[in-house]
Amino acid sequence: MAIPKPTSPLEVAAVAAGALVGVVVVLPLLPLVLDLVVGAVRGVFEVVVPGGRTYE
Repeated sequence: MAIPKPTSPLEVAAVAAGALVGVVVVLPLLPLVLDLVVGAVRGVFEVVVPGGRTYE
């Protein structure tokens, strides 16, 4: 199923506004998502590796 291309100026403006809102919403959430992924990987790593990490 193909995505129709915007033809009217109103549709082009709506696509541009949607892209701008997407960037404004997604970019601030990127560090949170990366922190969650790294935390999950670190948690699995600490369970799998004998001895885990030593905190001093």
